[in-house]
Formats: sequence, structure tokens, C-alpha cells
Amino acid sequence: MKNIQFKIFPIIGLILYVPFHVLEEALGNFPLWMHQHYYGLPQPLSYSHWLINNGIFLLVLLIGLTFYLKNEKKYLYLGIGIIVWLFTNAMEHIVFSIKDVQLSPGFFTAILFLLLVFFSFFKLNENKVLQWPIIGKSILAGLSYWIISFVFIILIGNTLIKIFP
Repeated sequence: MKNIQFKIFPIIGLILYVPFHVLEEALGNFPLWMHQHYYGLPQPLSYSHWLINNGIFLLVLLIGLTFYLKNEKKYLYLGIGIIVWLFTNAMEHIVFSIKDVQLSPGFFTAILFLLLVFFSFFKLNENKVLQWPIIGKSILAGLSYWIISFVFIILIGNTLIKIFP
């Protein structure tokens, strides 16, 4: 792992997310799974609507990745924030799979996310950059990726339901 740079991990994470994680979710009918669980949706989202939502997540993550790659030292927390986002996404699938005693759509790529998170933090620790200020900023960045995405998803949600019933 000595020759591997940390920046490869957020990039691999986004490559795992799209297309592999999204494909696994699609094959398992994730929109129906979301409706049946805790999202409070009045009906399952159409696949088009759900894919647009995933596109919003990807766009927000790519913006963070772009800033990070432009200045890896200054914006390290944005790169680590992607790893935090991957961790929270993985935990959603793993926890609900345990709770339901049934694999959720996206479970297998969630395990890959978790492995990537482990190797990422191993690399960050090896580089001696894991200190509380960067950890805190990274957690905030990871949560911000979720919050910003959900704000846009909610803002356009009713319109998308009308366009893609």
C-alpha cells in the first residue's frame, strides 16, 4: 500500500457507486425497497426518478472530488468526506439487511464500500494525516454530501413525480 496514493480511494468509490452499486440496487428494485422501509414515500419512485436522484448524489460527490483533486492538501477533508459518504451508504444496506434478515438491494457493493473505507483509513493512518480536526471536517463533508443532495432531491421531487409517475 506504500505506493498507492489516497486520492485513488474516493475515485474507486465513485466508480463502485456508478455503475455497480446503482446497477445492483436497480436489479433488486431499490425504489420498491425504499418505499417498503423508512423513507416515508407515498408510492415507490419510478426508475427514472430514482436514477435522477442518484445522478444528483453523483454530481454533488463529483463536485467535492473536483475540489479535492485540485488541491489535495487543502481539501483533503472533501476527499475523505466521500469515504465517509460511502461508509454511511454501506451501513444503510448492511444494517437493514441484518434487521430484515434479508439482503437489501445493494448489499454486495456495500460490502465493497466497507472494504474500501477500511483500506482508505489504513492509508490515511499510514500517511499520518488522521487528526481530530480533519476527521471532524471530513464527517461534516460526508454529511453535507447527503444533506445537499437531499435538499435538491426534495426540491425537485414533486416535479419528477409528475414527469415520471
